[in-house]
Amino acid sequence: MTKINAAAYILLVGCLILSCTKETSVSTEKEIEFNLPDNFVLEDLYRPSIHGQGSWVALAQGPNDRVYACDQRGKIYFFQAPKEGNVISASEVDSVDLKIGEAHGLLWAHNSLYVSVNKKWDDEVPDEEENGSGVYRLTDTDNDGELDTLDMLLKLEGQGEHGPHSFVPSPDGKDIYFIAGNHTLIPESLLENSRLPANWDEDNLFPPYLDARGHANDIKAPGGWIAKFNAEGTDWEVISAGYRNPFDIAFNQDGELFTYDADMEWDIGMPWYRPTRINHATSGSEYGWRTGSGKWPAYYPDNLPAVHNLEQGSPTAVLSGAKLNFPATYKNGLLVMDWSFGTVYFIDLKPKGSSYIGEREEFLSGTPLPLTDMIAGSDGHLYFATGGRGLNSHLYRLRYTGEDMGTTEAKQDTEAKVLRELRRSIEKYHTEESEEAIPLAWANLGHEDRFIRYASRIVLEHRPVDQWQNLFFNEKDVTKILEAGIALARQGDKNLQGRILDKLYQFKLEQLTNQQQIALLRSYALVFIRMGEPDEQHRRATAKKLNSYFPHANNTVNRELAQLLLYLKADGATENIVQLLEKHAREKTITEGVELLSEEATQRSEQYGPLIREVIAKMPPSESIYYGLLLSHAKEGWTNDLREKYFLWFYDVLGAKGGMSFKAYMENVRLQAMTNVPENKREYFQEISGVYSPSTAVADLPQPIGPGKEYSGRDMSQILWGGGLQNYSGSFTDGERAYQAAMCVLCHRMRGEGGAAGPDLTQAHTKFSDYDMLFAIYSPHDEISDQYANTLFHMTDGKKIAGRIKAEDDTTITLMPNPFNESYTVELATSDVEKRELSPISPMPPGLLNRLNEQEVLDLFAYLKSGGDENHEIYEGKAME
Repeated sequence: MTKINAAAYILLVGCLILSCTKETSVSTEKEIEFNLPDNFVLEDLYRPSIHGQGSWVALAQGPNDRVYACDQRGKIYFFQAPKEGNVISASEVDSVDLKIGEAHGLLWAHNSLYVSVNKKWDDEVPDEEENGSGVYRLTDTDNDGELDTLDMLLKLEGQGEHGPHSFVPSPDGKDIYFIAGNHTLIPESLLENSRLPANWDEDNLFPPYLDARGHANDIKAPGGWIAKFNAEGTDWEVISAGYRNPFDIAFNQDGELFTYDADMEWDIGMPWYRPTRINHATSGSEYGWRTGSGKWPAYYPDNLPAVHNLEQGSPTAVLSGAKLNFPATYKNGLLVMDWSFGTVYFIDLKPKGSSYIGEREEFLSGTPLPLTDMIAGSDGHLYFATGGRGLNSHLYRLRYTGEDMGTTEAKQDTEAKVLRELRRSIEKYHTEESEEAIPLAWANLGHEDRFIRYASRIVLEHRPVDQWQNLFFNEKDVTKILEAGIALARQGDKNLQGRILDKLYQFKLEQLTNQQQIALLRSYALVFIRMGEPDEQHRRATAKKLNSYFPHANNTVNRELAQLLLYLKADGATENIVQLLEKHAREKTITEGVELLSEEATQRSEQYGPLIREVIAKMPPSESIYYGLLLSHAKEGWTNDLREKYFLWFYDVLGAKGGMSFKAYMENVRLQAMTNVPENKREYFQEISGVYSPSTAVADLPQPIGPGKEYSGRDMSQILWGGGLQNYSGSFTDGERAYQAAMCVLCHRMRGEGGAAGPDLTQAHTKFSDYDMLFAIYSPHDEISDQYANTLFHMTDGKKIAGRIKAEDDTTITLMPNPFNESYTVELATSDVEKRELSPISPMPPGLLNRLNEQEVLDLFAYLKSGGDENHEIYEGKAME
């Protein structure tokens, strides 16, 4: 791996003239130190931010070496890819002369530019006069080389960082695949052509706990989705769903589709947390994202597992190596980008049955390097952009200069190829009608390959139940019964519930494989979720049978048994769950199957691994938290002794170092649990459990030393770059104190500590330049991520109120207007709301630095640059310029 200093490289490719306005203030940009693979050369081709062309987040390769790029908040630009060793001048960059932009995705195909616009529709402007979120086709009708016609192919409701995203052409080039995040609704017109049965639901046995800060609380199944359409923008099909926020998709050389999904970083250490992951987007696939604590574990048979789990991050681009002029080892794998950690990973896809497993290696990285998109140029080189959220933007080209390209023909795994062909032959009947569909699906319903079993079940769910339900009731094969039982629970009539339960009752858990045990317990749960509570006879019989296996030696089986037994009001369930709560709290058990960041995975990154391990180390045992949440729904089986154990557990949890957002989340659980306590005993259990209030944190913060003043931008620049950082001699303690006195800790996390109303600041120094960090603090309203923006409500009486949405139903909106106190809420009547929009005012109040003196400002900035690391070089007299 070769290291190259970006500043030194710029001297080789040309000099850039930098001015000192915000748009062009790159003179203070932190130098980027790249880690490159051997025999590769990196070229810094262009910096759009210098020329007022914004921050580029989407790229596309057009005809005749033309490249298209789009600013996240502005226009679509185009230019010719330069010859080797040359750079792009501003005069060579032009913009598309059509009223369209703010795209997260661009694709040149069928002699057209397809554009995924990510922009809120203005309710006061007619649709024909604006181009909001949706899929568009731009064409050149007079063949003069310029795009002159714009057609909207699909209007979308949803925008922001979880809105409409990217495209990829199908392997045969006939169709186009499109992906959107979980804040983008699937249009009704697409539901009738969905390869997933469109009767999706949350499918949780108990109501999930929603995010304590209101993130995605009103977003329901199926979350993010993938669809395909033809060149004319008709014949849409939903292909796959159940994602959080994957930004891009790519086909490998086998013609299989993959995406890179995002995590919910605030959930690290919780039992439902899932890291970023590579998913194989097969026909009709479901990946189980649900809001809050409702996410499905990967082991549920009604969703599919990841090909590979990565670390915490912000996934952006995904690219097949097939069209790159790179060594053969990259041809059947994927390059994937992480915006947060400035890393491009290579995912080597190894066949595993009809799917794959991924082996990961770091391909390219830099600090700071907020990676946004990448394409294979027509010259076979890799072009990629950095930027997003208004950050200084670059366009780079990476060229392979080695001689050894290796074998061009990918080695074929004959057995894997046969299994893929079998799966595809089954998937064909997700859309086609044929008498062969049910026999083929039933024959493979018990296949040892999970993806083939899944594809077979989806075939059944697309057919009328009366065509195959007798096959279920007459079947003898265990796996087929369990898979078909899931299908029947999801699609069958409620009057079949008793017969299904009778069929499931025959199985003895100890005689099943672990995979079959999980499928059986999930089948029971879905029968109750989809068909309602069983009659008393079946309730008693099922509870008695399952209770005989509880507690179980396997933690995963225990989790599923516990929730079923609590739902069925089984004798002794509450007592046994309390014992498991204490056991896992004592043993510090990490939830099985969630695959939290492993020691091995974190060791791959010397810079970020220790930070991530520290965050995990400070969280309470996640398996214990699972049972704590579950017990909040328990209404029966309590004794005073059990309640004391349970509510004393809360006292320990609320005192743990998990961050203020985590505590607010657990406080919601405690409050729900308290509703099941007799009123005459609540005061006692309230006292022993401890009472968490975010407002108490304010009183504990140190006061600024001061005196402060109203700082100008010039003042800030003078403090930081007038010799302050170069000669910095403050201590880590000084920086931590300034961070707390400025009240940053109330809304931001640093190394696992603090609130989460705003972004985690631990890695801010790795993706933001000094200038960008300073400006974000000094003028927070300029660039507001929609993940943290307030919603502004216009009321019918003319008043306006802004805040984070905590909960919403048909009649009431619960709002959190104060970022410093998540427990303070106001309720709005839905009927009184005239309209809503993202607030242009940042939740972060301006002028927070005005309470600090100049040395405290410097201490704060040094602390942010260190990422809260007391061993950072800035505290060793080696302040970075």
